[in-house]
Amino acid sequence: MRWLGLGKPAPSIGLRPHRDVDLPLDYDAAYARILSAIELTLGASVVIDDRRAGFVEAAFGIVNSERVRCTLERVDASKTHVRIEAFFPAGAMIQSNSRAVDALADSLATVSP
Repeated sequence: MRWLGLGKPAPSIGLRPHRDVDLPLDYDAAYARILSAIELTLGASVVIDDRRAGFVEAAFGIVNSERVRCTLERVDASKTHVRIEAFFPAGAMIQSNSRAVDALADSLATVSP
């Protein structure tokens, strides 16, 4: 079946650098913590801030530079799951990791209730 292209795709196809973090915080506190960490840890500017949809996007102010997107999901009343992803401009080579994603994830991982 591999000749039909139905085999398992290479692990890097379609994947962006990302990390998942579970925060021991309610949704609103986790959202506020992410906004703060984006500014203090990354020095980036929030360009999309959609609390209702659980979506934050940050940019670094350089034309055609990497952007960082955070998606929040309520797990329960005191726990929020966060996915942090790097997005690159069209035509850019997608890197296997992102220092911005790692720095933000590491910063959020130190959060205590």
